[in-house]
Amino acid sequence: MAHRQEPRPSSGPPRRAFALAILLVCATLAAGSLVAVAQPPAAPADGARPKMEEVDPNAPPPPAAAEEPAPVPRAPAGTLAILPSLIWWLLVLGWLATTAWTARDEHHPKSFENLWLPILAIPFFVLALGAWWLPWSAAACGLASVAWLGPFLAYGLARDAKLKADQRILSLRNAFYAAARQAQPLLRRMGIKLDLESRSLADSLPDITITALPPDGAGSPQALLDQAQAQPGFEAFRELLQRSVAMRVSQVLMEIDQQGAKVRQKIDGIWQPARQIVKRRQGLKTVDEWEESDPLDRETTTGLVGAVRALCGMPPKPAKRQRGTFQIGVEKKAIPCSVVLEATETGMRLGIDLDLPPPVFKSLAALGMAEPVAARVQQGLTLEHGLVVVSAPPGEGLTTTFTQVVLTADRLLRDFVILEDAAEPSKDIQNVKPFRWGGPEKLAPVAVLETAMRGYPTAVVVPDLRDQALAAELARLSGELLVIVGLQAADAVQAIEKLLALGMPPDVLAHSLQAATCQRLLRRLCPKCAEGYQPSAELLAKLKLPVVEALTFKKATALGCPACSGTGHLGRGALFELAAGPTVCKAIAAKVDRATLVKAAQRDGMQRFSEAGIAMVAAGTTSLDEVQRILKKG
Repeated sequence: MAHRQEPRPSSGPPRRAFALAILLVCATLAAGSLVAVAQPPAAPADGARPKMEEVDPNAPPPPAAAEEPAPVPRAPAGTLAILPSLIWWLLVLGWLATTAWTARDEHHPKSFENLWLPILAIPFFVLALGAWWLPWSAAACGLASVAWLGPFLAYGLARDAKLKADQRILSLRNAFYAAARQAQPLLRRMGIKLDLESRSLADSLPDITITALPPDGAGSPQALLDQAQAQPGFEAFRELLQRSVAMRVSQVLMEIDQQGAKVRQKIDGIWQPARQIVKRRQGLKTVDEWEESDPLDRETTTGLVGAVRALCGMPPKPAKRQRGTFQIGVEKKAIPCSVVLEATETGMRLGIDLDLPPPVFKSLAALGMAEPVAARVQQGLTLEHGLVVVSAPPGEGLTTTFTQVVLTADRLLRDFVILEDAAEPSKDIQNVKPFRWGGPEKLAPVAVLETAMRGYPTAVVVPDLRDQALAAELARLSGELLVIVGLQAADAVQAIEKLLALGMPPDVLAHSLQAATCQRLLRRLCPKCAEGYQPSAELLAKLKLPVVEALTFKKATALGCPACSGTGHLGRGALFELAAGPTVCKAIAAKVDRATLVKAAQRDGMQRFSEAGIAMVAAGTTSLDEVQRILKKG
């Protein structure tokens, strides 16, 4: 039964003890190496050497002394031969590696510092000292091997006793994958590629910890967790969360009726039935294939819902709609989860939202932004004053792109402030001071802007611009400092129209606008299982692409692979539009209609969503079907 992982003590004491042991071994090695000193040449047996003047040249030569047998060659005391010394060094390096790993091990027992660290360090340390003084190098290396591997194997047995099969260290399969991961950078430099991501999902479910977040007056977190663990469906609930994390699921939806529950999952923005891996024989090989999971039976569903209700501290009496929260920990990262349990016409509906950490992008180009678009945005961010607009339809990744745009700006040499709604605060951005409207004081956005301006910032950031009075003030300030705003819009031209609708004067907007972007998310093809095909000449002509023999399109496979959770896609990028330039500014000042503004933006080089999508298809990043799906959204 899963249990909450207790907080681990600091790794400071093990590391200090480990470092001390290393220093002692190295000092001993240096001392042992100094023992072997060159023996002085042997003096004559009869005492002092005769002087030249004492030698009689007429004297007969002395009789030849009887030859003594040559002594057996022997190495000086306290030294080892080259081969045993090399073996000893390898044993020391192996001991250092395994002991350092145990100090970092997330699953080591609670008694590690007081019990296992001395067991792992002291026996080898003592025998490493003795290896320099034993006259039999084979025995010394043998004892050092036992002193190293014996405690480590005992530690592995004690550690693995309470862990799942895929978390044990005394497993040839797990040891191979662990060693391969450590050697992967070196192997890549040698031109050797290893496929470590294609392990079956069933063999690599992540280890998670579940933490209750009780509402007010619902009990302690540990009490709620104990109640949930006592439910017969807790293990099924835990496995559902493990599979969701492993498959990049952002939402889980269970439609519950009298027979059981059907489970759907949202992966990369697409709802699809829950799937599972099955092993099938293909000739002499066993391969992993994906198929739709069977619905949960009534008993499993009842137990799972009971575990969720207990974990979230929901009242036992059913209500039309109940909400709760809990938290899961994965690799030292906390993932907040929210639960909605509501009644439907046919039964109940259970929804679980996993607030997965957003993907980290190193640049605007990593988002999928074409080089000309990224260059124009970056140019606008370097100016002392001006307006940069970032927009997207609802649910199309506006927050991620807006944050990346702000991170691209120089926040070290300029004073940035961010204005946002206290009810929906964004995550903190380094070197950007937050100011929030609303809250208990019910501050107006313009009042918050006035407060922020008392610090004389050089850049103002507003991630969600909706207030007309604030928009008018930002338009005025854009002539004095840099202003970055985000808003919801269907395309780049509509973003400009929304700014005008919020009350920004056309002449002021035309003078200050540096870039207006809009984006739509689309799924990237899985690089491991995507299939290539040769497009026909008719298709290329329809897409206005040149007929090139080397041009190859790609598409998602029907079954996918374990790396992409059987979806054929892995991660998401974005299509971008950019409206900016002198023609656009003249059109804004002239108060033209939408069609004329679109033509003006195209004249300044704007690439429509369809054109950006075709470019990504030609590059092999996504498929033509995915681009068509995105464009159908309008």
